[in-house]
Amino acid sequence: MIATLRQRFEGGASVTTQRDIARTAGVSVAVVSAVINGTAHTRMSEATRARVIQAMENLDYQPNQAARSLRLNRTGMIALILHKLDNPVYSHLLRGVYGAAAEHGGTVLLGDAEMMRSGSQFVTRLLSQGTVDGILIRDNSLFDDDVLAELRSHPKPILSLDYARDHPWVGIDDCRAGEIATRFLLNLHHRRIVFIGGATGYAFRQRYLGYQQEMQRAGLEPAPHLATGFGEQAGSDGLRQALQLAAAPTAVVVNNIMSAVGVLAAARDLGISVPDQLSVVGIHDVGLMEHLRPAVTAVRMPMYELGQAGVHALYELMAGRHCTSGIITDYEPELVVRDSATALTDA
Repeated sequence: MIATLRQRFEGGASVTTQRDIARTAGVSVAVVSAVINGTAHTRMSEATRARVIQAMENLDYQPNQAARSLRLNRTGMIALILHKLDNPVYSHLLRGVYGAAAEHGGTVLLGDAEMMRSGSQFVTRLLSQGTVDGILIRDNSLFDDDVLAELRSHPKPILSLDYARDHPWVGIDDCRAGEIATRFLLNLHHRRIVFIGGATGYAFRQRYLGYQQEMQRAGLEPAPHLATGFGEQAGSDGLRQALQLAAAPTAVVVNNIMSAVGVLAAARDLGISVPDQLSVVGIHDVGLMEHLRPAVTAVRMPMYELGQAGVHALYELMAGRHCTSGIITDYEPELVVRDSATALTDA
């Protein structure tokens, strides 16, 4: 009877309290509160933190987010800003971000970098009205200096899902992706390999650097980077430029997988058979590539894991703790072999 009186009921179901979690985990209520609120002033080991989180899961603890937001002056919302939200490359990244935010009891607001130009009120509204507690950005190079300056002028923590010079970041190994794609083609006896697509941003330079390094290791001269941009038209333009080189390529590494669609279309228009006359490997992977004909060989990037790592790092910053920038090392780019590349028979 006494135990029953200590519990609150909603619709007949008991509600787990922080005291229940503390009793189950064998810690104080203060430790439980520190874990839930992400405060840094209560010292504890990672084992203790893990034990509290496990107890919360076992007891199906549901924090009172409204009261918590008022107490901590937080909304529980983070912003994720991407360039062109309809890009299918982001599907796994979004799943990782949503899942990790849910683990922290938070929600995600999506923004498109296309709306964040100089003179736009989007950034001001986003930051000045207290809408979000932190911001994730993918590819700083897509923002002009005025927008970046406004973002940095506010106290909300910013974390980039790509290399950043002026604020914390986590990224994936783009250089390794370029190496994997190029090495695969070299192993198929191709020697005239061209890198097409992309722009001047850090990730794109890293992918080209990986291509360069593998070509040089093979004793070959890398072709110049044909940085024709993004999307299907960029792939078509890149292939047409590659065919104007002194020695036409027998294989191409495509900086972005959606540009590979344009490569296939241009090759067909020009009467070039893929893969018999031209082998194609794209960086990134989306489900569409499996259903094209030929299905496109691709280097799959750990975008889901990047999304998770970015959210966890951002929550560290939001809690006032240090975040170490760098490339995630637990998950590497992975080659997915399909039908768009074949061995050069007359090598």
